[in-house]
Amino acid sequence: MAATLLSPREAEARIGTMLEQAGDASFRLAVSESRAFQGKYLPLGEVRLGSGSDEPSELIRKGAFEWVLPSLDEVEEGLCRLLGTKPSNRNVGRALDHIAAAALRVGLIHPTFDADAVAEMPFQRSTTVVADTSGVLQGALDFVARFLHPAARVKVPAIVQVEIVNLADRFFSLRRKRSDKPAFRTSELMEHLKSQGGQRTLLRLELRSDTEVERTYLLGDPLRGAFQQDGNKDLRELNLSEPIRAYADRLILEAARQHQAQSGPDHVVRLLTADQGLTRMAMAEGIPALYFQAAEASLFFGQRLSGQTFHPFSGFIHRTPFSAVLWELATAFGAARIETKQSVLEVLAVGDDLPWAPYQTTDDLLWCRSGSKERDDDDVKEDSESSDAKRDRQTKRAQERTDENSPPAAPLRMLQFSTDKLLRLVCLLDDKQEMPESEVLAFLGLGRASSISGYRRFLEPSALARIDNGMWCATLGTQNLAAALRNERLDEVLGVLSEVPSFKAFAQSISDLSIGQPLDSSILKRGSSNYRILGEITRICVSLQGVGVLPTLSRLDAAAFANIALLRFTDMARGENYVAAGAWLEALIREDGIHPEVARELLDEASSQGLLNRYTEGSTPQVGRGDQKFHALRVRSGTPVVEEVHLHRGDYLIPGKGSVSLRIEKAAS
Repeated sequence: MAATLLSPREAEARIGTMLEQAGDASFRLAVSESRAFQGKYLPLGEVRLGSGSDEPSELIRKGAFEWVLPSLDEVEEGLCRLLGTKPSNRNVGRALDHIAAAALRVGLIHPTFDADAVAEMPFQRSTTVVADTSGVLQGALDFVARFLHPAARVKVPAIVQVEIVNLADRFFSLRRKRSDKPAFRTSELMEHLKSQGGQRTLLRLELRSDTEVERTYLLGDPLRGAFQQDGNKDLRELNLSEPIRAYADRLILEAARQHQAQSGPDHVVRLLTADQGLTRMAMAEGIPALYFQAAEASLFFGQRLSGQTFHPFSGFIHRTPFSAVLWELATAFGAARIETKQSVLEVLAVGDDLPWAPYQTTDDLLWCRSGSKERDDDDVKEDSESSDAKRDRQTKRAQERTDENSPPAAPLRMLQFSTDKLLRLVCLLDDKQEMPESEVLAFLGLGRASSISGYRRFLEPSALARIDNGMWCATLGTQNLAAALRNERLDEVLGVLSEVPSFKAFAQSISDLSIGQPLDSSILKRGSSNYRILGEITRICVSLQGVGVLPTLSRLDAAAFANIALLRFTDMARGENYVAAGAWLEALIREDGIHPEVARELLDEASSQGLLNRYTEGSTPQVGRGDQKFHALRVRSGTPVVEEVHLHRGDYLIPGKGSVSLRIEKAAS
């Protein structure tokens, strides 16, 4: 894919076109540091656009989006895997904190200021805010410029710019060495996040803001030996060639003192910092500090962030375009990527083959490239085995288990609960963290404590909830399952549910079946419908009327699916132009073990890639088959919902078209 220079506004239009082509209002977000991550990407959750009459590009520009972030543990695990290091490496935690700082800089979340400082906001008196390096890197300077200006003027000491330039020098020095050691790659990531994010903050305020930014000259005094070697024999004994840790802080404080001396008595000078030592130093010299806490990853990951928030002081809506978020992440990491089911857009700030010119910074241009979505290496490995080979292997395994000398299968142990309420309870518990059992009973609509035993026995043994003295408490498992449900990451949902002993036994019985072989009804007891629904929403099985519960474990790529789709259509058509779309989906379940949700997605992907041509007509459910249905997971307003899906309805296979008849042709080469 060729890269072109785009401004954020131009990128908004391209993203809107991607979403319109995909027929979706959501996309996944990921970032990459090319050297530290070795070309791979770190997922950062899913972004969903709000509803409305506006075009997707307008929704993006107006900040009408919700960013659902993965949990801290999930991101930490992914980051360690990409860096080849362990969570015990303290630089991993620092890198996660600096990722959170990117959200602070664009205004999705706000810094945590000292209570006394917040009480005085917004400033009524003329005030000058002198920022230190932490204020620039951690997003506090952006907050001041965004919400406290014009009463607050901004002053950036020259030493702050020097420190940020030094960070950039260290980053590019590490980048040129090209080491594959995990410690080296972690350090490179750290320097990249700090230096490029800091430089962008200063450039943004200077070039694209009406904030008045003042620079102070670099003070010099006899302590210059703290920065440069001095060969004078008389000074050598003073050891002034050794760096003095607080010297840069002293220069920042002197800049504030100088401005204070030049200002009138009614003018207030405040020092913006997250450094406790510098705060104490400023207070000791009569300069009030605008102290804030440094960004923490725990306050960022696992959250749902919106581009439309309330102005902290006026109460009006403050809008953060998603393009600003994308540009900030691309600058901080070097590359950011959004992807739909069909397309991908990459935004690049650093690259060996990407030239740079000053006008790119002046016009806020970054390199962008887009195209069809490429399959991941893991998907290629998973799909390398042909569907015929999988079917033969599964059939052989099933035959071995049905040997005449083997004992009859024991009934599965089933628990009583409502699947829909169970999943919504997990999300509610994740939101509240603690719920008394009486509140749980009220939510489930149950009158007796004994009626809750099915939910308790499903969640507690697998650490999806902890129950102490009548109090239901959230756990890490609760958080992981809730995040996976809300983001419709069904593979993760299946992985978490597989830790539940009763569901694990059910899933194992499904995996033991060959394609087209129904599950033995004798092992299904009371409560089996709950597990069947869980199996359907995790796409491991589907129940067909008159047949039973069938396995749907086949996972194919678009090319393999295109061949199977054409074969099933040809077998069913027998010279006719069209076949019933629902019957075609049923054939894929029985003959190929393909779940209807998977078939619908792969049909779209194969069509968009030009692997086949599809045509539809008609809008009435097939007579006698309109009641065939299964269950699927949907998310409504951030809450998971188990929805009944009618397989033969005209609007299922291609939403919005109401077509019940389907024709598939091989695409012309």
